[in-house]
Amino acid sequence: MGKDWIPDPNKNPYRVKQSPSSSGATAPSGNFIDFNTQRVCPSCGRFIKIDHNFCKYCGVDLSEIEPIGKDDILRPLAITAATDPDASVRKEALDTIGSFKEKKALGLFTHALFNDPSPECRKEAADELGDLHHPYSLEALTKALKDQDPSVRKEAIEGLKKIKEKTKKKDHDKGKPEEREEEKED
Repeated sequence: MGKDWIPDPNKNPYRVKQSPSSSGATAPSGNFIDFNTQRVCPSCGRFIKIDHNFCKYCGVDLSEIEPIGKDDILRPLAITAATDPDASVRKEALDTIGSFKEKKALGLFTHALFNDPSPECRKEAADELGDLHHPYSLEALTKALKDQDPSVRKEAIEGLKKIKEKTKKKDHDKGKPEEREEEKED
C-alpha cells in the first residue's frame, strides 16, 4: 500500500467473513444469519446486531420491534424461511410466520423481499408485509415496485392497497360520537 493506494468505498476492510455455525445458517443469497445475535431491519432488510435500536444502514428506529431471536417458536421458522435450499419450503415458512401477525417478523419479510432468489418467496413476503399494515412495510413495498418479476410488483401493489384500506378505516373512525366527546373533554 503505497501513497497512491485508494481504498475501495464499496468494501469494508474491517468486515470479518463469518462461517456458518450451530447457532446460524447461510441463506440462499449467501448471507450468514444468526437470529440469536442479529436482527433484521424492517426497512432495508439488512442484518444488524440484536441489541441495536437503530439500523446503522438506514437509521430506522427499531426500539418498538422485538427481535426474533428471543422467540423460541418464530426463530426456527425464521431460520427455515431464510436458509432452506428449497424455495417452496421457504415460501411456506414465510406464510406460517405471517399467520402469527407478529411485527417482529417485519425484518424477515423485508429481507426475503429484497434478497430471496425465488420470485414466489418474494411475492409471499410482499403479501405478508401488506397484511401486517405497519408503516415500515410502506417503504419496503414501495421499493418492491422495482422488482424484476411482475408477480412480485403486483403483490407489492396489492400490499400497498391493503395498508391504504386499513389507514382509510382508521380515518373514518375519527368521526364517531364517542371520539368527539373525548375531544371536547380535553
